Amino acid sequence: MRTRNVILACLAMLTMGSVQVQAQGLGGLLKKAKKVLDTVKEQTTTTSSDSKSQSSTASSTASGGQDGQTTQAIPLQGGGTLYNPFEKKLEVEFVGLYGTNKSMNFGDVSVVLKLKVKTVCDKISYIGDDKTTAYDDEGNVYRIKNTAYGIKVAEGISVKADLGTYGLYFVNVPKKTQKLQLVKLYLYNDFEDGNGAKSGYIELRDVPITWQK
Repeated sequence: MRTRNVILACLAMLTMGSVQVQAQGLGGLLKKAKKVLDTVKEQTTTTSSDSKSQSSTASSTASGGQDGQTTQAIPLQGGGTLYNPFEKKLEVEFVGLYGTNKSMNFGDVSVVLKLKVKTVCDKISYIGDDKTTAYDDEGNVYRIKNTAYGIKVAEGISVKADLGTYGLYFVNVPKKTQKLQLVKLYLYNDFEDGNGAKSGYIELRDVPITWQK
């Protein structure tokens, strides 16, 4: 569209009065028109290159970058979504969030997952540490009681991992809380594939809590 407008402007200049043609000459007008067209082409090429670069960057971010990690949401059957940055090395299935009574109004919440490694690996180093947090709809932040170490897994087999049995709980969650808006589980492990240890967050969003009756 910009190129078309420039061409129309050049034609308008060529049809102006004879005084301008005599003063500048037809050759001068044509040289100026060509200079303007070259400038427009250069700007258009630069803009196109920038757009392709931005598009490539956005695509890399969506697919998790050079590490092959994914940030795509995996919808959960009971509601909510899961984000697994280790998709190429570890399949993660969400089983549930389970609350146990601690007092009349508060309880502790544990996470149950199914883990299937795709490499020769028999355990996950740990899930937890102080980076692991959860948030409810009111913006309250919950910390964990312990870190889960040495979580047992097996290559090609989905193994249930009740993080509560490893001592990992979100503590002092009000029993009126029906779901957690965000759960960030920090995982660290060497998948023994020759690429060294990896770390990142398995994220659960808008997942319901099943409270003990």
